[in-house]
Amino acid sequence: MIAELKNVSKVYKTGDQTITALQPTNVKINEGELVLIIGPSGSGKTTLLSLIGCVIYPSKGDLYVDGNHVNEMSEKNLAKLRRENIGFVFQNFNLLAPLNSFENVAMPLQLLGIENSEVKIRATNALKMVDMWDRAKSLPKQLSGGQQQRVAIARALVSNPKIILCDEPTASLDKSSLDVVMNELRTLAHSGKAVAVVTHDPRLKKFADRILEVENGFVKDIKNENFNE
Repeated sequence: MIAELKNVSKVYKTGDQTITALQPTNVKINEGELVLIIGPSGSGKTTLLSLIGCVIYPSKGDLYVDGNHVNEMSEKNLAKLRRENIGFVFQNFNLLAPLNSFENVAMPLQLLGIENSEVKIRATNALKMVDMWDRAKSLPKQLSGGQQQRVAIARALVSNPKIILCDEPTASLDKSSLDVVMNELRTLAHSGKAVAVVTHDPRLKKFADRILEVENGFVKDIKNENFNE
């Protein structure tokens, strides 16, 4: 187990209005599995992902990530936890347009002050892991959507995080690219990472080891009958 929510809820207040984004929830995220977080827009699934990713604090309950009690951590230490243990993959790739694939993947390590020789080795290995080394010098605009997402995955894993969190990573991909990206993520999970993917796309169910269904802020762990079809 790498992350655990114990009776965790999240409430936002806007003026006199109180919005419960996540009802009291008990969830565990384990290394070595790909967890799919499904539900309609506004259901609370992105809030759940943000809590696991230490982007926000819980309103109530206890959140643990990599043995750390998140509730008691300062924002500085929380940022350090994110930087060292969590990789993020987004729907729109978020690659920097002026930089080629290698430079995009190397950027997180450079920001951490890693020596250039180590940066080169780790960025190269990350691109090879997602079968994108042959496009290391390509700019984002020269890549297909699926290729851009694979570079984004390489960037997320270059710091060797224990958790990889993906927010609608296949929303803008065709079926062929979707299959490639999800197979990459499943391979990463089964190599020992904890991978959580937020989606409303039922096509992704077949790639999941476990499915969390979120609706109106309530989270339910459901059996995945599609796995290993």
